[in-house]
Amino acid sequence: MLNHFDIELIRVRTLSPSTRDFRFVRADGMPVLFEPGQFFRFTFADEAGDFERSYSLCNFEPDTESQCLDLVISTVDNGRASRLLFNSTPGLKATVSGPFGRLVVPTLLPKRLFLVATSVGIAPYMPMLAVLESALAANEVEVHFLYGTRDTTEFVYGNALNEFADRHANFHLHVCFSRCEPVSKNQIQGYVQDRLFKLSPDPETDHCLLCGNPRMIDDIYPRLKSLGFGVKRVVREKYVFAKDKAVGSAPVNTATMTDEQKRLLAEKMKKYQR
Repeated sequence: MLNHFDIELIRVRTLSPSTRDFRFVRADGMPVLFEPGQFFRFTFADEAGDFERSYSLCNFEPDTESQCLDLVISTVDNGRASRLLFNSTPGLKATVSGPFGRLVVPTLLPKRLFLVATSVGIAPYMPMLAVLESALAANEVEVHFLYGTRDTTEFVYGNALNEFADRHANFHLHVCFSRCEPVSKNQIQGYVQDRLFKLSPDPETDHCLLCGNPRMIDDIYPRLKSLGFGVKRVVREKYVFAKDKAVGSAPVNTATMTDEQKRLLAEKMKKYQR
């Protein structure tokens, strides 16, 4: 069900040199209803006017109130949202619509579920941990969580993920560092796409969720297709970081858009056609 509501920033925390998480709360006190993995569209306002960004919710802490929306965001050079949010204090207001997206835990659990993320593409997976906990405890699924980042300082939510892995023998955490040597268990030097295919994903029994850097997704997806994975067994969500080249709006050139960008644009237009 699509909702529209007002929100207010109540907390900002620094997670790494480039990443912070932001907690917003609904102004009307109503619960935020979404399926873990889905995203919302946020409309902010700055000196140049209103602008919109899409963020997956990262609500996963046991004490998170149901009317809260937690975002994990990395700063982007010349990014309009980065400039506003990374200089914000509690009290910042915005409006929200959603939820949207298909990057969710499949209704029928596969033999193995691969959750693949880079950078803040980790956000939609964190709320899924609570959904998967009972299935993991009952040995109904094997989960491989592959997270790619530059170095140890950028391993956000590392404590929560390591603790979760320690509780569940069939939850396998693979942290791939591109710029440093591994320093503890579950850590690898390299890239998530290389690690994924060393695990021999099977199109007959496995399911893959991909979120993060478009180049990572564009590398993995054709390789999965070549193995026989169909569209129902691979769900993709690309994180495209917006940079401002000039103040104001520019026409949308659909001829140069990716399929994922076209899909998001189509969803947005539906909202205005209702």
